[in-house]
Amino acid sequence: MEAITAGERETTYGFLAALLLKPPTDSFVAMIKDGSILPVAADSPSYSEFAEFVKDAGKMTDLKEELEAEHTALFVLPSGVLPHEAAYLDREKRLGGRITVSVRQFYERAGMETSEACIEVPDHLGLELEFMGFLCRLEKKFREKQDRSSLLKCIEFQKAFLDEHLLKWAHQCCEKVIEKSAYGFYKAIAHFTKEFIKDEEKYVRELYIKSCKEGEGICEPVA
Repeated sequence: MEAITAGERETTYGFLAALLLKPPTDSFVAMIKDGSILPVAADSPSYSEFAEFVKDAGKMTDLKEELEAEHTALFVLPSGVLPHEAAYLDREKRLGGRITVSVRQFYERAGMETSEACIEVPDHLGLELEFMGFLCRLEKKFREKQDRSSLLKCIEFQKAFLDEHLLKWAHQCCEKVIEKSAYGFYKAIAHFTKEFIKDEEKYVRELYIKSCKEGEGICEPVA
């Protein structure tokens, strides 16, 4: 059951990461237009926002172009939300500084491979969500192999990355997206992301405590 949950969490993280890193692909736009994107947010309080946008999107002939333009305005241009952890937590808002290096080190220790272009900006919200999805995929694999030691380490990584990174700034970033969004789509995505990460905080904490008990107290903080 928990292996299935890890797979579902990986899917959600991947869904959100893909939409934050790049404009919607043709397949995503098709899912918006035919409403098949809605089940992804079925249990989210932001479902009504998704549904409202999907209803209006069916009438838009230039939907892909509009979403591409808004993605650029929100996540690429300097006047947008600056979706990088350093922009929120570094006093001088330095990309590539101490905070960026700390995020990159998490990726390296966990063994996540990223492209050269991505590793230059590892603290992008989309990449941090992608990393959590990667950890969920590892969790699923370790559960299926019944590799208790690796599983516990993986869960430790999830908790540490949430505590040390995502939970410290993702909420603020999502609030800025909500504030600056011209269309309902990215506003709904931001609400969904914010709610999902909040749920993850509770879920991963409980998962960590349970795993520590099952591991007979062998938990140690992730360095």
